[in-house]
Amino acid sequence: MKKFERLRHIRYFSHSLRTLPKQYSSADTNRLSLVHFCVQSLDILNCLPVDSTDALICGTAGEDVYVNREEIVDWIYGLGTVLPIMTVDNNNNNTCCVGGGGGFKGSNYLGPISNDKDSNDNHNAAARHPYDHSHIAMTYVALCTLQALGDDLSRIDKHAILSTLQGLQKPNGSFVALSHTTTTSTSTDKGDVEAEDDCDLRFMYAAIAVWYILTNHDQLNLENKQENNNKQDYYDYINIETATQYILSCKSYEGALGLTPGREGHGGSTFCGIASLYLLGVLDDVMSREELRGWKDDLIYWCVMRQKSLMKKVVNDDNDDDVHDNNGYVEEEEQPAGMVGRPNKKEDTCYSYWIGGTLYLLSSSHLMDGWALREYVLKCQSPYGGFGKVVGAMPDLLHSFYSMAWLTLSTEDGCCDEEEEDDEDDDDEDEGNGDVVYESEMRIQVRESIDKLSKLDCALGMCAKRVR
Repeated sequence: MKKFERLRHIRYFSHSLRTLPKQYSSADTNRLSLVHFCVQSLDILNCLPVDSTDALICGTAGEDVYVNREEIVDWIYGLGTVLPIMTVDNNNNNTCCVGGGGGFKGSNYLGPISNDKDSNDNHNAAARHPYDHSHIAMTYVALCTLQALGDDLSRIDKHAILSTLQGLQKPNGSFVALSHTTTTSTSTDKGDVEAEDDCDLRFMYAAIAVWYILTNHDQLNLENKQENNNKQDYYDYINIETATQYILSCKSYEGALGLTPGREGHGGSTFCGIASLYLLGVLDDVMSREELRGWKDDLIYWCVMRQKSLMKKVVNDDNDDDVHDNNGYVEEEEQPAGMVGRPNKKEDTCYSYWIGGTLYLLSSSHLMDGWALREYVLKCQSPYGGFGKVVGAMPDLLHSFYSMAWLTLSTEDGCCDEEEEDDEDDDDEDEGNGDVVYESEMRIQVRESIDKLSKLDCALGMCAKRVR
């Protein structure tokens, strides 16, 4: 088994927080996601401070890893947007919104316009660019990152974000990705605007995760409701029933979930749908419905079958005829097996988490070959730190983060504990093979280097360690 290069990963993610290759310049609008990948990965590696007052030193791993915590937190809060203000264009009789909606944007590539005397006032919606709006996915990663950095979210206007979230949910239960503040509509083109809405299970998941984080951890909820009987119940911000129905409408004939109704089942959208049901608290209820009898089995089967077995021919140095089967085929043995996102696709490290996480939420991770999958992910490590999409690929932040996420999950439920005792029995026989001799040692190192996650951690994308 390949060694887990913990120190190199720490250096890779901490360095990426300071500077990135020029190829990432096209992802500037999603810069907050890149920060999210780095911070969450460092959190998994136990390199973020437990004490929120520790601003700079985020852990040691042979050498100090310096991350300016307060600078990152302030930068994230600077990406916050404000609630919309309705305005009317008398010339065209159109109604539009100005302002960003409660939430966060991906970066500061487009900020407030500067030709207004009040443009420095972040709460003056009229002073902001009409396209300076929040995005539900960016709001999700902002909250996760703040939580990982130990922030208490005290500077967040939860009501503003939840109110915007409420307006993003469509009648069919799905969620629009962008706040409606950039939408200009009339009665004649309303249908066209709705048809162009960017909404699928990715944004359903982001919206529900935001709702869960902000509502499940407001310690003053009950006190506020006692003081103000008119305070809106947090369960009123989203329609759980229609959201559940939309997720179920995305079910494909295979049992997996597509991004939208009628589309092909996909590993990423399947995780988003199942994790959303889990966070809504309806997963067990849905799986036990009479009209959905058999769906859970189909879904689990689909996920397990996404693990692609890599085979290699057995080399017969002694010209032993026993390695050939009856039909003259050379005997093959299984090798580390990665996950694919859809049938007939190549394996990809990020699906280790998407599909492995889905099975984990369904309490069925023991049905896949967890050890082979973890070994495949470790073979995708880069000598520079981080993980590539496939074996031999250059590392990138997305695949590095989700590889770390799967390695975290793989320490749970004993899915990688089979045949542990065989390693000791074979030590003498395999003394000349370094990979085999140190296999048991590497298993222990991986387990000790990576934290364990609960199902809630898995569903929330690993921010729950600091949320609870």
